[in-house]
Amino acid sequence: MGSRIDNYTYGVNPKRVEEDFTYKKPDMISQETGIFHRLEEIEGHVKGILSGETVSVIQYPFYHAFAKELYRVQTRYGGGSACIAEAEILVVKWVARGLTKATLGKIRDEIFGIPPPVSP
Repeated sequence: MGSRIDNYTYGVNPKRVEEDFTYKKPDMISQETGIFHRLEEIEGHVKGILSGETVSVIQYPFYHAFAKELYRVQTRYGGGSACIAEAEILVVKWVARGLTKATLGKIRDEIFGIPPPVSP
């Protein structure tokens, strides 16, 4: 009986892996292109919101990072109470790092359409 590495390399056919990748590559490129177009659109909206606020240009990258994190949350949870709760956690995190809650709320509401959490 061989080692785990020997067993693994014996069972993997490099030609088959290449064929699978070649078959899936156009779909993978299309999917990634769509994601990057959406992120570019989000970045433009964030710039629009920030230009209307009194936000220092030095803080722009942090607001963009917040928007990317919200995109990730929305993609993962889709909506509902879990998405709202995760978005609020991000707002609290970025407020603790010095960003403005009102501006973060605008990004959350206007770009992603995630409502603020309902107070009990």
